[in-house]
Amino acid sequence: MRKNIFKGKRCLVYGMGESGRSAIKLLSSVGAYVYFFDDDISYAGQVGYVRHIEKEKFDYVIVSPGVKLKDNKNFEVLKNSKAKILSELDLGYLFCKGKILAVTGTNGKTTTCMLLAKILKEAGYKTFLCGNIGIPISSIALSTDKDSVVVCEVSSFQLESSSIFSCDVGAVLNVMPDHIDRHGSFREYLDCKASLLKRCKFAVLNLDDEYSKNIKNCKKIKFFSKKTLKKGVFIKNNVIFNEKRAIMPTSDIKLLGEKNLENVLATVAILDRFEISGGVIREVVASFSPAPHRLEIVGQYDGVLYVDDSKATNVASTLNALSAFKNRSIILLLGGKGKDISYDDIYFYRFKEVICFGADGEKIFKSCQIHGANASIFKTLGEATNRACDIAKNGDVVLLSPACSSFDEFTSYRERGDKFKEIVLEKISGKK
Repeated sequence: MRKNIFKGKRCLVYGMGESGRSAIKLLSSVGAYVYFFDDDISYAGQVGYVRHIEKEKFDYVIVSPGVKLKDNKNFEVLKNSKAKILSELDLGYLFCKGKILAVTGTNGKTTTCMLLAKILKEAGYKTFLCGNIGIPISSIALSTDKDSVVVCEVSSFQLESSSIFSCDVGAVLNVMPDHIDRHGSFREYLDCKASLLKRCKFAVLNLDDEYSKNIKNCKKIKFFSKKTLKKGVFIKNNVIFNEKRAIMPTSDIKLLGEKNLENVLATVAILDRFEISGGVIREVVASFSPAPHRLEIVGQYDGVLYVDDSKATNVASTLNALSAFKNRSIILLLGGKGKDISYDDIYFYRFKEVICFGADGEKIFKSCQIHGANASIFKTLGEATNRACDIAKNGDVVLLSPACSSFDEFTSYRERGDKFKEIVLEKISGKK
């Protein structure tokens, strides 16, 4: 743990999501005077809520990742005060001991972090998995010790307000347009991702990714690539190498899609800083299953494969999913709340039908018409799923890979994926 700078200080936590609540618990346990604020005034009746932040003085303000900073008058008030602004990521970092491995990117963060944590645990390291994966870093920080390894999934939302977070290894897996509705432009989104490496001791970058490979914020860099390289982590004759050391054949990887192959390569590159045998890496990767809603096979019936990729909340993720089934007849469920990103690249693939739904359904349906894609449109995911199940025939893949967030109809991509699976399984059982 670094020096406790919060004891006896007035601290305001902005944002009452899970990260905000964890920040409050951490600050309270280290002797700070803790207050909180949220743009949702329904919290106003709770003890510690500050109604008029412009009239109060604070030493520190901890900003939760869910707080949108752009064009936020309340944040401007706090930024113009004398308080030191930190992110929840910064707060957790200040109390973490041991090594920190931080992973960001548009796609693949969760899978890579889960792989890293599982391999490290199998190799005997005291490992903590946290961050954007759903476990705030501030919730695990006080449990770490000098021998710990903290694997932290880091989002652009977390990095946006971060000023001191540092890591032993930082990886940028890839960068594609996403969250433009939050950041305002792709340039700002890219800058958020790249900022992870400003205070990083060692960087891991994707040489196959146009934007990741050109980030110059760290002097020590290890590249990974699906091509054959002279050094770094690469593939030669269908075998993954780390420099001259053979790690495993690519045929041992059961995860679907090209991006998951890249996730394995990134994992090998990050683990270069640890003494872990190739046998351990190979065994864990070979038996690894993806987290729910990430190219998750729901079932197969009458020759139809049903796949839940609800976590695909941007176009880049959907393109990755489509690449895994490029030689199959695809019925694609596409829709939800869009992020001001063009869907045009999706139509390089050919579909049996694109079933559009949700808030962006009409926009997607019109783009299908422009590109000559066979399409139908429904208001809800339930209606869209029923349509997909009704028209699916032997050899088809029914793929939920929406390229949009879920926040028009659902509270999370998990809820959306669960609804899809529920309908599919009911349909399959009804046919048996």
